[in-house]
Amino acid sequence: MSVRKSAKSDIKKAVKRAPCPTCQEVSCAEYAPFCSKRCADVDLHRWLSGGYAIPAEEDDGYELNDSADDRRTH
Repeated sequence: MSVRKSAKSDIKKAVKRAPCPTCQEVSCAEYAPFCSKRCADVDLHRWLSGGYAIPAEEDDGYELNDSADDRRTH
């Protein structure tokens, strides 16, 4: 078993980690892809507060799809 654990740790060390998306520091396996719990919480707050919302174009009015009504009358 000790051989397997050392092989796994060698692989983990060899894998290049991406930087933390919040602060650009080296990421930590425990909080991947973040470097710390703080950065993970900052990112979660941005999601929950709408900071990562996709902008949408607002319509001036609401259009009904008349195709369902056309099928019933024909």
